[in-house]
Amino acid sequence: MQEIVSFLVQHPEVLEQVIAGKASLLGVDQDQVLSLIEGFKRIDAGWGPAPKLWMFD
Repeated sequence: MQEIVSFLVQHPEVLEQVIAGKASLLGVDQDQVLSLIEGFKRIDAGWGPAPKLWMFD
């Protein structure tokens, strides 16, 4: 999981594709994907505010 997080930090465009449903993370179940997305929503890695598509209700 740490390697996946590291990759997504280095390639935020991939995370956006996963959120949009245009890409998936092999070997990661849906609950883990949602947890990853929630985690990225909560951190400020210098990318500025989270894009609207990252917001889940």
